[in-house]
Amino acid sequence: MARTTQQKRDLWGPPCRGVTERVALYGSAVVAVDPRIVEATRALNDVLARWAYKTRRADTGAYNCRQITGGTNYSLHAYGTAIDINWQTNPYGHHLITDMPIGMIEDIEAIETVGGVQVWRWGGRYSNNKDAMHFE
Repeated sequence: MARTTQQKRDLWGPPCRGVTERVALYGSAVVAVDPRIVEATRALNDVLARWAYKTRRADTGAYNCRQITGGTNYSLHAYGTAIDINWQTNPYGHHLITDMPIGMIEDIEAIETVGGVQVWRWGGRYSNNKDAMHFE
């Protein structure tokens, strides 16, 4: 069963620790993530490379000590466990707009832990506003 956002906050907390490790992504982006998710980030990157989907340094990021958009709790970006990819072409909004191939997204969502737990959830599947740039 997938964890709720609050369960993820409890698991990865506290927020805004600033302890990160930099990981290069296929294309030109380099993201700062919690050191505990470096291998998961590399697995995500392997999928990007297989699909030749290039990230852009100017609009890709991860760790950011901030609240969730439109909310009062911390975003998973504040825990270093969320990545936004190419936000100019994968915007947040009422309607899903993305330049990511669905097969690539499904391959990223298929990444699992050794115990069989799904690692990455895609924001384009949110029931309300779509966050096509977002993987958590």
